[in-house]
Amino acid sequence: MATKKKKSNAAADIDWYLISIDRLKQIGLVVLLLILAGAGYWFWNEQKGNPKTKAESAIGDAKQALNALASSAEFAAHRSEFDRAQQKLDEANTHFTANRYENARDSAVESQTISRAALSGGGDLESDAQFLTIEGNVQYQKGQSSEWKDADPRTPLVNGDWVKTGARASAELIFTNGSIYTVGPNALLEIFSQTNPGTSEKSNFVQMRVGSIQIATLREASTVRTPGTQVVIDSDSTTHVGVDEGSKETSVISSKGTASVSPEQGGPAVKLASGEKISATPQGTLSPVKKLVLPPALLSPGDSQIFQLSPQLKVDLLWGAQEGATAYLLQVSRSRLFSTHEINTRRTNTSATTKVTEEGSFFWRVASVGPDGELGPFSPFRRFRVSGGKVTPEDHEAPRLVMKQPFHVGGPYYTIEGTTEAGATVFIADEEVDVDSNGAFRKVIGFDKVGRNTVVIKAVDAAGNSNVVSQTVLVEE
Repeated sequence: MATKKKKSNAAADIDWYLISIDRLKQIGLVVLLLILAGAGYWFWNEQKGNPKTKAESAIGDAKQALNALASSAEFAAHRSEFDRAQQKLDEANTHFTANRYENARDSAVESQTISRAALSGGGDLESDAQFLTIEGNVQYQKGQSSEWKDADPRTPLVNGDWVKTGARASAELIFTNGSIYTVGPNALLEIFSQTNPGTSEKSNFVQMRVGSIQIATLREASTVRTPGTQVVIDSDSTTHVGVDEGSKETSVISSKGTASVSPEQGGPAVKLASGEKISATPQGTLSPVKKLVLPPALLSPGDSQIFQLSPQLKVDLLWGAQEGATAYLLQVSRSRLFSTHEINTRRTNTSATTKVTEEGSFFWRVASVGPDGELGPFSPFRRFRVSGGKVTPEDHEAPRLVMKQPFHVGGPYYTIEGTTEAGATVFIADEEVDVDSNGAFRKVIGFDKVGRNTVVIKAVDAAGNSNVVSQTVLVEE
């Protein structure tokens, strides 16, 4: 018990306390607990939480999972998964020996993910990515195979699979988080996926070997690894990443939102804003950030404008002047991915006139050229359509509209696709979609509501006749 004793000095309110031995013991116990807690916090941050210890722990967990798979009764049926998990574990050990602890942990977690998926019977049933659009010679290779096969829109891609594109070829991949990867010609990349054992959350990324990709994210960030660097594209952003075939140098251009570029060996990340570029050597040495001239605004024709084919048809393409631009690069293509070009020309003025002799859909975009000759990011494309069909007053027949079953591509995302008559305009959920010359169309939709969702599809021909159908998509939680 503490008792208070007053000094003779009446002016002092409190001078000291006399404290009993029991109270001193209680206070000493509290102080000891605080010291132990502080020491534990320091140990966690300095030891358990440091990259080296995290990597060691992940490698240990990966070994345990691999041994469990090797001793399981179903080992013979999962030999390919075992080999992939062993390969990732070997990579983790190699990274660890080279003091690349972050990479070592990532590879170890990948190894553990493969082993545990095989043990749980999941195998490769759940896709990590899906082909959305295929143009030209696009192939894929399963991780446990050495055979290259032609890509198909409904082929699931999982951890360890490879994708390559030929000359004048391109493809779109959609990942389970909704990110769209547009792969350019002559590219080679590997699909990666890993699951956090503590939260069961899956993250997907790609390893670029050569070529170029454009990444457009939605609500989640996406990651691209190249020789010597790692690029993280933030949510709601668009970034172009290229790897030169000869030098293996990486080029990163942010055209929307932000992205971070960091050396593979470790070190601070460099943040890129829209219109900025950075380069990196295969050893991870980063160049200074360079500001590029932003793309001009496209003015005319309006997006999705329709022209009637005639011998005199000419289409005027107009765009605004961009401050700092000394020239512009105009591209016109029949491909939304611009894998091939009808026009690919550099101009100093802000307009161009093209004579169109065939019907179909055309896409166009413009990039600014800076004073040093450096090409900036391209503008979002616009499209125009040239119709060759003659509209007659007697045409009252609705266009054909045949739908396929909605296809689940991962997460809350589904592909809505079908065919209509050539030259018709199609709207899915009130948004116009691209229609191929043979009448095929598709669109990926992400649903926010769990349960039954209705999608309305409408086709309109040149005479104004319409055909409307609806599809029901059941989204599971």
